This record gives sequence, C-alpha cells and structure tokens, in this order.
Amino acid sequence: MSAPDQDVILLDPFSQPARELAKKTPPLNSLGQKYVQACRERIEWFAAPFLEKDGIPVQTQKSPPDLLVEPPDLQFDVSVLYLLMQSCAACFPPGSFETRTVVSANREVFRRRLKACYMERQESILDLLADTGVGRAGPDEIPREDLYKIMALRKFAETRSGSTAYSNLHEIRFKAKWTRILPTSYEVTDFYIRDGWAYLSANDLIDLLSQDIGRRMELYMGQVRQKMDLAKVRPHPVFKAIGKVISDVSSKSHEDLVGMGGELKEEFYPPCIREAEQGVDAGSRNYAVTVLLTSFLSHARISPFAGDARISDFIDDMSVVSAEILPKIYEAGARCNPPLFDDQPVEKANILYHLGFGLIENPRLEDSGNSTWYIPPNCEKIRREVPMLCNPDALCRRIKNPILYYVIKARDAARASGINRPGPAEGRDQRS
Repeated sequence: MSAPDQDVILLDPFSQPARELAKKTPPLNSLGQKYVQACRERIEWFAAPFLEKDGIPVQTQKSPPDLLVEPPDLQFDVSVLYLLMQSCAACFPPGSFETRTVVSANREVFRRRLKACYMERQESILDLLADTGVGRAGPDEIPREDLYKIMALRKFAETRSGSTAYSNLHEIRFKAKWTRILPTSYEVTDFYIRDGWAYLSANDLIDLLSQDIGRRMELYMGQVRQKMDLAKVRPHPVFKAIGKVISDVSSKSHEDLVGMGGELKEEFYPPCIREAEQGVDAGSRNYAVTVLLTSFLSHARISPFAGDARISDFIDDMSVVSAEILPKIYEAGARCNPPLFDDQPVEKANILYHLGFGLIENPRLEDSGNSTWYIPPNCEKIRREVPMLCNPDALCRRIKNPILYYVIKARDAARASGINRPGPAEGRDQRS
C-alpha cells in the first residue's frame, strides 16, 4: 500500500482504498474478543467524565487516545470502525442515542486526525481529499480591506499568540461551495461568502470535513439497517456483543448528561443572560432572545453539556419546555423595545426550531430531533453579535461559554450547602 493511500484511509473511512481494506476483515465467525474490545476502546473515551482545571469544567478535554488518532495497524483500525457501524445499525435504529454516540465519538477521532495531518502537510492536505467542493483560497481572491474586516470580526488580531501553529489554523486559506455549509452545524452567515464560495480557516475546514464524515456514517448505518430489515436478518452474535458495548457506553454518557440538569436558578445566570431577560432594543432582539436565551435556558434546565442530543433524550414531560422554559423566553421577548413578537411573530416558530422541534406550531416531545437543538454560543460570539449584553464579572473572565458560568455557580452553591449535586461524573437514575 502506498503512503498516499495510507493517508487517505486515515482521513476518510469511505474512500475507495478504505472500502477495499474493509473487505479484508476476517469472517464474523472467526472474530475473537479482540475486536469487541477494540470497539469498546473506540468509543468509551467519549463517555469519560468531564474534567476540571482550576475549578473550571473543561469540555474540550474529552479527546481520543493517541492510538486512535495514529493507529499502528490501519487494516485493524478500518475493520473495527466498520464492525462498529454495522453492529450499531443491526442493534439500534437511526437517530437513537446509541447511534449518535458512535457517530460523535468517531467524528472527533477523524477531526483530530485531520488536524494532525494539516499541521504536517498544510494546504497540501487537499491533495488527499477527493472533494471537488473544497479548494485553496488564492492570495488575491478576498479584497485586502475585507480580509482585515474578517480577521477583526473573529478577533484574530487581538488573540493571535504569534505561534505558527495558531496562525496556520486560523488564517483564511481555504474555500468551500457555500452549499457545503448547509448540512453542517454552522450558519452560512458565519462565513465570508464571495462568488458562491465560503472562505474558511484550517479549523473551519477540519470541522467541515469531520462533520461530513459523521453524516456519511449515519447514511452508511441507515443503509445497512435497511438491508437487514428487508432481508429479515437477525443480528450476528458478534454484532450483539458489540451492540452491548455500545449500549453500555451510551448509557454511561447519557446518565452523566442527565445528572447535570435541574430547576432553573436565576441567581446562577451570567450577566449577559440577566441582561437579555430584561429585554433589548431593535437590532439585537433576535439574537439575544431566539439564539442566546433559548439555547442557554434549555440547556441549563435540561442538560448543560448535551452536544449532539435531543431534548427527548433527557426529559419525559413536555411541560419542562412549555411551562418552565418557553414562558421565560416569551417574557424576555415581550420586554424588548419594541416587543419582539408584536412585529415578528414568526420568531416563536424560530425559537421552537432552535430547541430542536423543527418548524412546527404545537410541538410534541416526539418531534424533538426535527432540527438541531442549538448549544449556547461562546462568549466571543456574544461579544460580537450583542456587545451591549457583555458586562463581564470576575468569573466571566475565566470561562468561554455562559453555560459554564451557570454550572460553576450551581456546583459551588451546592458544595457550600453540603449538597452532593450530581455533576458530570454522577448521573441520576430517574429522568425528570
């Protein structure tokens, strides 16, 4: 196998060389416990508890082991991934929490691989990708004055450390057809778009490609599931054994996330949320209410660190949304000047969309998952979009996301009162 083929396989499990390698997996009846254990190791790191650094929960510390980022045996690595996907498809329906756990864990593995490859190859990483919708950005494609504006908007000029690694990852060096942005977690408005191209940093490109792998995993597992259903084939014992592993790991991850919700406590809100609840003026209303408040209040109440999840993963009673979360959002909208919903009634539908219920007027809990349940924006984006809300206190300066502020305040209050509040590593047995 040539070195370029090895790199392609490492970065794209659905490339032709990777598919050919997957065909060399030994027959199911000959597979031993080694493969089942490898499937566990492929995802169990993802269910590890959130760690803390200087008393601050660190979401980004959940990272795959080095042996997954740089596997010593590509044949074995590809075989394990395909076995994991096939077992998941055989044992769990599309969209299940188990399926999303498998996708999320492996998407992060490939994101780390893509980043490592970029640090070594820079722009030539594109030579390994059979992707006609992505290319290099020419030196004169973006007018200089616009380039400066982009960098200022993203606060590159203020935060640049002088490190080559940092500047390489954050400079605008790539472009993608703007339609490539639509199926991702990004908004088209997050990018500079010119002549049909969205201009990207290396970080943007890495996230775009890793999200694409996640989508293709979902598509592949859906196709496997459909074929097995049509053929009325029962899962092989190996698939069942790996399915048990997936279930165990997913359950642990789910318990940890469920254990972090609870009744909303306004005294734990960060300054930006308290300001947003009082209402804002025209020009900032949509972002402050529909984006910021909706994502913050829903995650603070239900599960602060739930990433690729649905509200229905964590609650059984729709009144948590209808009676506890939505009234607070609607009240904030009514306090705006002018009242948000008087001249923009469609924003109520957008709020439900941001909660993950899709564009539906009277959602039921089973409608959860029709759209993405948006996570709270980072502090940098809040400063950029609604700067009048950003009046940081001492704790704000130690965090990067308002949900962390809430979690830290709630944890510290519980510790001070001697209550053992469930944290990232302590799940609750009963769903609320």
